[in-house]
Amino acid sequence: MKDLLPAYAAGSLPDADRERVRLHLADCARCRADLASWQALASPHREPPPDPAALIRGVLTRSALTPPEKSPPRRLRHLAGLMLAEARLIRMAVPIASALVMALGVGLVLWQATAGAELVLALVAPIVAAAGVAGTYRSGHDPAAEVVAATPTSGRLLLLVRIALVFGYDLALAVAASAALAATGAAGTASMNTLVTAWLGPMVLLSSISLLIAVRFGPDVALGAAVGLWAVRVLVGGVLVRDGRLARFVVEVWTTNAPVLAVSAALTTVAFILAGREPPGVRHATHPM
Repeated sequence: MKDLLPAYAAGSLPDADRERVRLHLADCARCRADLASWQALASPHREPPPDPAALIRGVLTRSALTPPEKSPPRRLRHLAGLMLAEARLIRMAVPIASALVMALGVGLVLWQATAGAELVLALVAPIVAAAGVAGTYRSGHDPAAEVVAATPTSGRLLLLVRIALVFGYDLALAVAASAALAATGAAGTASMNTLVTAWLGPMVLLSSISLLIAVRFGPDVALGAAVGLWAVRVLVGGVLVRDGRLARFVVEVWTTNAPVLAVSAALTTVAFILAGREPPGVRHATHPM
């Protein structure tokens, strides 16, 4: 009889068993006491639990319809929180490798003591930034992308924060390298402005191309494309093409000028427009539940 009391308290017994328990309770004080205990446990759960999908949908709907806070300090705290959260998702190997490669370029200039500092920075800084940017767009199977897909925060906003962190860090490295070379005199007669001009345009262009390819085809393809374009610039003037129209075109593209900056801005804009779409081969933004 004691095995039937929990189901009797929950109201899930068949009619025959329920009548048998009811008759027994009329003559058994101990079972009545046990039944009272089971009823006390069952009473908070008499109402069925809410549907999880409806509950999540309701929370997200209320969040979307709530007027945003107009206070600038609140927005700044929110942005700082996003940047801190995204910074934790960046693997430590990425900034360490970027710093080591940039330091290697500076060391090469100091060791050779030549006046080719502009060319070295123009080759090192773009590939460092492009490699970092290639990994900023998470694939649909990345654990970080799972979290992003489950939050009401815009994916484009998180991508923008990620780009600002990675590209800003690489930009600071390149500026520091230029300042170090200009201060030590290893750059010869090149000024700080000349050194920055040598790598800024190529860095922005290669990073924008890398971002666009990462959004469309994934980070691995983007990294391969960035390395391929970088290798073309390295080989131009050497074993690939010593002179000619192609060599002049590649060198012109690998400089800082208005067309290069305009194309970079356009490619970055297209990448952010496509960032909200799922890459080819991914049927869902998250794993099936």
